[in-house]
Amino acid sequence: MTQENMTEIWPLSVTLERDGIRLEPLALAHESGLREAAADGELWNIRVTSVPEPSKTREYIETALKMREQGNRLAFAVIDIATSKVLGSTSYHDIISAVKRVEIGYTWYRKSVQRSHVNTACKLMLMQHAFETLQCPVVGWRTDIFNFASQRAIEKLGAKREGVLLSHAARRDGSVRDTVMYSMLASDWPEKKTKLDARMFAKGSTPASVTRESKISLVPVTKDNLLPLLRMSPGTVGERMVATNAVSIAQAAHNPNAWPRAVMVGDIPVGFVMLLDPTINPEAALADEEDLTALYVWRLMIDFKFHGLGFGKQVMEQVIARALSTPTIDKITLSYVMREGSAKPFYESCGFVETGKIEDGEMKMVRLLR
Repeated sequence: MTQENMTEIWPLSVTLERDGIRLEPLALAHESGLREAAADGELWNIRVTSVPEPSKTREYIETALKMREQGNRLAFAVIDIATSKVLGSTSYHDIISAVKRVEIGYTWYRKSVQRSHVNTACKLMLMQHAFETLQCPVVGWRTDIFNFASQRAIEKLGAKREGVLLSHAARRDGSVRDTVMYSMLASDWPEKKTKLDARMFAKGSTPASVTRESKISLVPVTKDNLLPLLRMSPGTVGERMVATNAVSIAQAAHNPNAWPRAVMVGDIPVGFVMLLDPTINPEAALADEEDLTALYVWRLMIDFKFHGLGFGKQVMEQVIARALSTPTIDKITLSYVMREGSAKPFYESCGFVETGKIEDGEMKMVRLLR
């Protein structure tokens, strides 16, 4: 079957994103990443899961693709947006297109992200797509009767336990399992969605109201947004690259030209930016030997929960607009830490180029405006 014909199979292939996690259709290109994810905890040794052994990773993907051709499974790779690392896999399966029914399963994640927000985020994406886009009247789950962790996770989603299918399927070790069945009706979804979103947000995850289409605003740091700003994290990679917001806000208190701002989507803080603007207090800028013609991006971070939604680009657009509205400013400068995973590609996408000057391990960049 050609790729063109496969796209006609219901449900159509789709890529979903939220909470720093992306679900993209599983492909052979994910083989090495999937193998690495399974090795995190040697998950193939757990008999109640479907995790492939390292030597059988390609076969696992090929089986999923064959099931896709047959119309009964749509498998996804679970990707960390910030690092592009494969975290595991999940699927729609036992698909019955005639009645628009799907089940969610074949789910597993590398050990290091288990008991995190990843599973709930993935389930929320799949459930929302199934109920709201595919218009499924019901979504189902099934799991091994001895997979107690999976049963607890499904029940936390709000699914109803329907019963047990006795002697239902073979395990990889040759034993026969009983299967626990769960389901959720479309009429129950709005209430369950509200509760799950609230739980995710309480744990510091992305509320459903924050999407790629959301528009940001830059507002002063206040007592109302201070604590959320202090709690933010740019992620494990970013933490090695940028000072904490607490340090930045403290520095701003002692520099008359600092311009610290909370990055907001409505009333939800999603990041932080701080500029050094010599036009605020030119005398202080002269005393500190600052360039009076340059707006300096001192700090910029988007909380890891909101990565991949384009908010960093929106911040830079507003920074550029601020600079262009100030006649004495003819360039914007910044620097990045010269390490793997740096923000260099992002800044280049915003029109910045390296100056060749390195200071304290950071490469200077500039964007000329006039």
